[in-house]
Amino acid sequence: MNQIKDVMTERVFAVGPNATIDQAISLLLDHRVSGLPVVDDEGLLLGVITEFDIIGLVYNADIEASIVGDYMTKEVNSLDVEASLDDAANIFCNDSIRRIPIVRDGRLVGVLSRHDLISFVREVRRQTSAV
Repeated sequence: MNQIKDVMTERVFAVGPNATIDQAISLLLDHRVSGLPVVDDEGLLLGVITEFDIIGLVYNADIEASIVGDYMTKEVNSLDVEASLDDAANIFCNDSIRRIPIVRDGRLVGVLSRHDLISFVREVRRQTSAV
């Protein structure tokens, strides 16, 4: 059975809880991602900040002073690096999220996106149809 560690993206753009919303927006736009894991100095996953979280700040007059920790989603679906892809598929099917932070002992080690999982399914289908 394939595990998340076989499919996840290890190069992850993350942000700290004390980063400004403007810094988070820059990371989202510069790296063309729709959300960022929020981690502490030890790499422990604290939450995520997404485009959806930020859209609500459009009319906030003091957005420059706003920090990620005040607006991030703290209740996050994450999975252990050793979890199965079935576990990830269940989360994607039941929740309207685009990515799952992947952890080892609570520390962020990667991200699995819907795109990653779909690409894996396509590759497996290509391999099995070639046999």
